[in-house]
Amino acid sequence: MEQGALRVRCFFYRSEKVRATARIERLAEAVEGALPPGSELVDARFSGGPLLTLLVDREDGPVDHEFCSKVASAVGPAVEGEGYDGPLEISSPGIERPLTKPEHFRRFVGHEARVKVAEPIDGRRNFAGVIVGAGEEAFTLKLLEGGAEMELPFGSVARANLKEDI
Repeated sequence: MEQGALRVRCFFYRSEKVRATARIERLAEAVEGALPPGSELVDARFSGGPLLTLLVDREDGPVDHEFCSKVASAVGPAVEGEGYDGPLEISSPGIERPLTKPEHFRRFVGHEARVKVAEPIDGRRNFAGVIVGAGEEAFTLKLLEGGAEMELPFGSVARANLKEDI
């Protein structure tokens, strides 16, 4: 009996996680369609409960307060149209920006990154190295520890960020 209850709780948890992921994907799609020209949605996530955090970048200048206000005005109606009426935070990706799309890995070849994979590879889930190449399905990381090159499929990445030394 106890075991059955545990399964139900696990199923419920997985169901909630799937719903949250689907909601973020819908919101991100709406945001991408509403962003000002020359802008890019780097990441979208719920932070601290109902707070929707959007990390945005732009091609032609810094992500400053004025730009964030412009983005908020542009995307506010889009997320409301998807049924979201909670708080919205617009921010730059920061110095240790997330790498969330294959084009990010291609753009940052030659830069150091930290990568966490969903399932262990050779007994490890965390890697740090220099991005030395990126294709359609995978990227190559030259590990800081030992200098070996490792090809990682994009689908295996749980999280990746640039690693910048200041």
